[in-house]
Amino acid sequence: MIPIWPSWPDIQSSMPSVFKATSYDPKSFCIVDATELRCQTPASLSTQSQSYSSYKSHTTLKGLVGIAPNGAFTFVSELYSGAISDRQLVIECGFLDLLESVPAGCGIMADRGFEIQDLLVQDNLLLNIPPLKVSFPFALGALCWRLV
Repeated sequence: MIPIWPSWPDIQSSMPSVFKATSYDPKSFCIVDATELRCQTPASLSTQSQSYSSYKSHTTLKGLVGIAPNGAFTFVSELYSGAISDRQLVIECGFLDLLESVPAGCGIMADRGFEIQDLLVQDNLLLNIPPLKVSFPFALGALCWRLV
């Protein structure tokens, strides 16, 4: 696990104004998503079934990544077998332990596949799921700036 965990004041001071101006929650602390990397099919049938991803229709390794609203990586998990659910990945990778330092009332942004609302409520955090289709009134490049 590679946590590069910023403080809430750092998140606020580097949050792009276009991010604050959209309908997204301006109190979003982190944006999380799972990523899958295709891997060689194991010889063992047991290992094959554990690493097979129905989403990718291949054997994969899966990890959780987190980024700040300004685009900086804040969390990279170890890799797990591709069959693990997004929820179980969040539970096992150590991400929830880091959330203890996030101020109550802040949000974690994720796509609709992340069924983790009940896990966030324990720390008084919100799950922010953006709408399925979004037309951005700004260039996507404007969301990512360098931290000075």
